[in-house]
Amino acid sequence: MIQLYAWDTPNGRLSITPVDAAARDTLLGTAPAALAPALQRHVRGNQRARTRLRVLGGIAASLALLLVSLWWTYGAIVSWAADQVPVDVEAKLGAATLAELQKGGKLIETGPAVDALRTIGDRLTKGSRYQYHWALLDEASINAFAAPGGQVVVHRGLIAAAKTPEELAGVLAHEVQHIEQRHTLKSMINGLGVAALATVALGDVSAIAGMLAYQVGTLSYSRDLEAEADRLGLAALVRAKIRPDGMASFFRTLEKQAPQMPIALLSSHPATDARIDAIDAGIAALPKQDYLPLAIDWPAVQASVRKDGDPQP
Repeated sequence: MIQLYAWDTPNGRLSITPVDAAARDTLLGTAPAALAPALQRHVRGNQRARTRLRVLGGIAASLALLLVSLWWTYGAIVSWAADQVPVDVEAKLGAATLAELQKGGKLIETGPAVDALRTIGDRLTKGSRYQYHWALLDEASINAFAAPGGQVVVHRGLIAAAKTPEELAGVLAHEVQHIEQRHTLKSMINGLGVAALATVALGDVSAIAGMLAYQVGTLSYSRDLEAEADRLGLAALVRAKIRPDGMASFFRTLEKQAPQMPIALLSSHPATDARIDAIDAGIAALPKQDYLPLAIDWPAVQASVRKDGDPQP
């Protein structure tokens, strides 16, 4: 780049811009002795400025590369962080979260609906590394969520809306896979950050249990994680010999009822047409086999959770 050269004189500041590199070299090589020091100082100033620009440009490029690298590898970092949490610590984390929910006085842990949850859930989680706990939340909205370490909570509104126990089983199979694949733990780490992970890894879960209890019912999962939970949930239903078509029929029902009913489940687990179609395709691809009926008095279970004023499906 051709530079402007400037120098001060008793009559004011003068400047000159060579037309090309050859003219610049001629100027610097033939300048009068009185002018040469001023030109050389200007040359050194230009060199320092160019050096600073190169350094700043290098730093900016390095930061941009670092940010891009972190963006591409962020999912892998979160997965690695989740893998550092032992199963027993994860179980303590889930138990502490449930204890915070119990303080609200709305957690129901006995009764026909909880028995139905346990009957279905035990079949879906046979052989799991987690000890599962099933609970009902006294909320009329249609929702269900999973806390780390095997805690599954279902709103009574979801049981009231499900047409059959197989529809409930489809939801539970999906939530169980969020636990088995540590989706819930990863989402919590993503939401609470590295400091929370360090606290959990050290075994001190009480310090963040309140935050987790608030967060767990509103967790949202990526499209890929939702698809994985659907796919593996269908496989779990087949292993448990529970009819898998309840998963698709329940989400299809929710999609139709969404404008009339308070459905929290759709905000955290969007039941898009593409998702329902994918579930249908997964069911169609399953091998033919006999399924064992769920020995549950479903009308009695629904009657036990319905209250006056609840929206009717």
